[in-house]
Amino acid sequence: MKKWIINFVAIVVVLSACLLSFYSCSPTAAEPDSSMQNNPASTQAASQSSASPEQASESPQSVPPTEQDDPDLIDPHLETERTARRALVLEQSEALFSGYYYDEALQLLNEDESLINDETIALEEKIMQAIDELVLFEGDLKHIFFHSLILYPEHLFRDLTVPTGGYNEGFSYQRELERMLPQLLERGYVLYNINDIFSKDENGNMTQHDIYLPPGKRPLVLSIDDPSYHYGVGFAHRVILDDDGEIATEVITPSGEMLVTYDGDVELMVDNFVREHPEFSYRGAKGIIASTGYMGIFGYDLQTEESRLAAIAVSDRMKSNGWLFANHSYTHNRSGYWGPNSSAANISYDTGRWRNEIEPIIGRTNIFIAPFGYTLRGEAMQVILDNGFDIYCSVDLAQRVEVHDDYALMGRVEIGGYALARWAETLTRDFFDVATVRDAHRPPVLSG
Repeated sequence: MKKWIINFVAIVVVLSACLLSFYSCSPTAAEPDSSMQNNPASTQAASQSSASPEQASESPQSVPPTEQDDPDLIDPHLETERTARRALVLEQSEALFSGYYYDEALQLLNEDESLINDETIALEEKIMQAIDELVLFEGDLKHIFFHSLILYPEHLFRDLTVPTGGYNEGFSYQRELERMLPQLLERGYVLYNINDIFSKDENGNMTQHDIYLPPGKRPLVLSIDDPSYHYGVGFAHRVILDDDGEIATEVITPSGEMLVTYDGDVELMVDNFVREHPEFSYRGAKGIIASTGYMGIFGYDLQTEESRLAAIAVSDRMKSNGWLFANHSYTHNRSGYWGPNSSAANISYDTGRWRNEIEPIIGRTNIFIAPFGYTLRGEAMQVILDNGFDIYCSVDLAQRVEVHDDYALMGRVEIGGYALARWAETLTRDFFDVATVRDAHRPPVLSG
């Protein structure tokens, strides 16, 4: 009997021990950890540790590293493409900056955030600094003008001992312009749009605008008179568009050979120079082409639809290259028109023909460039103004500028053989060293 009791007690003890062990291991029976109750971060970590496999795969710790986290993961092909795109953006932005397109350059640099790096940031800072350094130009405005260039002076002037007028006095040589342009650039000149200098306000009053340029820079207006190309051998024969739609010149050599060239007159040489030196043009400005009508334009007689369409194509391409056009009269006639004996009736006839026959070729313009530089007065001048020409350009060595209520007057300096001989001091002071520009193959000028 005693033995049975002892065995029963032993069994109870064992069962009790097992039950006690079971309840002490059960989560429901465990006492909550006070440190976890009071620590949200610990609670969050605990809940993450007990999350399902699907939930765990969405946790931040399981996201694969990216190329930002690990440079070794960068796709070399994508990076090569990005580097090429960045180089192109930098090149284009530099070109815009050089041509004074500041806002456009900044916009291009920041269009694609993935391309921004130390190089783009440095260029942006450089442009911003240039904007901060712009200064108000307070000097005298300058305006020079040319006729078509003499390409073969040896053909035209064979005896340099005989004083000669005509082409010798009014025209520059191609190789003289080639020497002038770098000197104009060195003196800080920047080609400027005359319509950005003068324009009418909302009340119709003519206004001269402030000009801001980098220190040492100054605006220059340039114009070309009489682009009719009827001068013969020694000059360009005609302006054309080449197979790529670019401006070119047809030139007949003294031997009778027809050439297609890209430097046969002022506008082409200026285009080429600006292409190499974008800082010579403010926001793409080139100059003004002053068109007459009696001999056609650009070598086209305008008597056929074919010639008119060809002339329109040339003028449109020139405008896209930054050139403006002006009315230089239809007749270019001194007798009773552009001189002391001018009459309102004659000016009205002349202006009407120009608007009817030349304006459809080159488009509407507000610029009038006076034949022989003559400044009209009274009713004759009013005809010009009534036809919408509110910028009037004369010839004036003093280069006076006058702003009236309803128009602006700007004096121009002719650059040709006469000026190089008689106005050398003024030209050297204001524009270029005449001694290094004037060609040795020039006869003396005839005029006093």
